[in-house]
Amino acid sequence: MRFDSSRVNKILVISLSNIGDVILTLPVMDILLGDFPRAKFSVVAGPKAQTLFKGNPLIRDVHVFDKSQSVWKTIPWVAGLRAQRFDLVVDLRNTAIPVLIFPRYRTPLIAASHAGTHMKYKHLQRLRAVYPYGVESPKHYALAVSLNDQAYIRDLLHTAWGEDSKYIMVAPGAANEAKRWTPQGFIEVCDHLIKRYQQRIVFVGDEADRGGARRMAEVLGANTLNLCGRTTLLQLAQVTQKAALALVNDSAPMHLASYLDVPVLALFGPSDVHKYGPWGLHGHYLQKNQDCPACQDPKNSTRHNCMAAITSQDVLSAFAIVQGQVVFYPPDFNRGG
Repeated sequence: MRFDSSRVNKILVISLSNIGDVILTLPVMDILLGDFPRAKFSVVAGPKAQTLFKGNPLIRDVHVFDKSQSVWKTIPWVAGLRAQRFDLVVDLRNTAIPVLIFPRYRTPLIAASHAGTHMKYKHLQRLRAVYPYGVESPKHYALAVSLNDQAYIRDLLHTAWGEDSKYIMVAPGAANEAKRWTPQGFIEVCDHLIKRYQQRIVFVGDEADRGGARRMAEVLGANTLNLCGRTTLLQLAQVTQKAALALVNDSAPMHLASYLDVPVLALFGPSDVHKYGPWGLHGHYLQKNQDCPACQDPKNSTRHNCMAAITSQDVLSAFAIVQGQVVFYPPDFNRGG
């Protein structure tokens, strides 16, 4: 069926469950929200990620899908979607839902993609399989940080330092322990940034990261602020947007910084950086897993040593701060996709 934009009045995007994975789908939503400003727009997301869309006036409904829920709960949930009679359904998690709710247009059950394609572009390919969009949206329609959230972050920073200034955002956590760089490495890098460049450090993450960040902040002293466990996802977006650099592991803050076009240096271990790494012109990474037995052979029971192989000197050799701006060198140093 030939795509007719004039017949698209209700749109549903079926996103994913984990926060980082959902952030990777935001460019798809930005295109649709920009191209169909009058359409009623809904999103399916996991329980943890639903707050990304809280208060966004452009998104009418967020339908929470818990992949662990029983089939008896899923059946009426799908029936509720079907009753809304969507014109366009873009399914980014490869489910049977589009077939079951009978939209006018839907993504195919199987969409071709090249092996090793970054997940952001894989999602964009799925969109193009049903809707021949022009270019990516330069605006971030899918995230809407409220004035209250902006004021909350501004007050936290002002209370800590008494003035507005750029800072380095550091996210020392990751859902998988094998993806976390060493606390000592973060301490050494942050200490250098404070002493050499007079930078301030803001630690971000969830409640589980708070204790580790507190111990690092105690070593580093007064030029640090520990916001782990103190922000919502949208407040984290505000912190990220104001950062001069995001120094991160493979985690949701990495994807958030990539989405917001903030300079990123991501420290990678066992993950496939070409599929899940930082993206955009400002996305860079370090990875030293060539000699990691667990990375080279997934069946090997040896503990991953690839993150520990990254030294603080490796990180500090990747960039400099010149007149307040982060400069990566060489210029093409491990640029993201």
